[in-house]
Amino acid sequence: MASYKTQGIILKRTNLGEADRILTIYTKNKGKIKVVAKGVRKTLSKLAGHLELFCLTKLEIAEGRNLDIITGADTLKCFIKIRSNLEATNTAYYLAEIVQNLMAENQSHPEIFKLLDEVLEHLDNGQSKLLLAYFEINFLSYAGFRPELYHCLSCDKDAISKENYFSFHEGGLVCGECHKGDIKISDEAIKVLRLFLNRRISAIQKIKTHPKLAKEIENITSSYINNIYQKEFKSKRFLKTR
Repeated sequence: MASYKTQGIILKRTNLGEADRILTIYTKNKGKIKVVAKGVRKTLSKLAGHLELFCLTKLEIAEGRNLDIITGADTLKCFIKIRSNLEATNTAYYLAEIVQNLMAENQSHPEIFKLLDEVLEHLDNGQSKLLLAYFEINFLSYAGFRPELYHCLSCDKDAISKENYFSFHEGGLVCGECHKGDIKISDEAIKVLRLFLNRRISAIQKIKTHPKLAKEIENITSSYINNIYQKEFKSKRFLKTR
């Protein structure tokens, strides 16, 4: 029986039978996978403590007939503070739901793995300012939906100050002459979204935004990802900021 090693973040757990679980994991080199953790619900299971939700874990996995089987696990990061804070926990569930529902199985996206890991780490450290918006816009960018933030998608003219709209259908800016009922976007929001796509995550905590601007940015990134998914993310209803 062939086996392999990888690192993965636990996204979802579903009980199977009396003692097993099916885990949905986002891995570094295989993307989203579903595997079985046999006996993990038994009191003396050696695997149980290493397969908690949102943990980054080093995994040993054996190939199975239907689902692969976890044979070894070692926790790398546990993000304990997330689980002790309700708002942070709800946010983590939302991040996990995005990855679960918008990523296909067995397709490697190292950038998305790194993004999820970094955002969970910042969330664990209590840094939540614009964190969801940062995740949403970068996730969409890596998934093939990078928004156009410099030119009008209809006429290709450069973005003009105070005359821009964001089209969720087109995926970016349209000018005042070309827009068709799209949402108005401020120059400040455009600048912040550009920074999100071009700077490291640590830089976003230094960005100064007033509440109105933060709400505008959050509304744009949230609406954009909803437009891509075309369904309601169930966990979003528990988020205070949305």
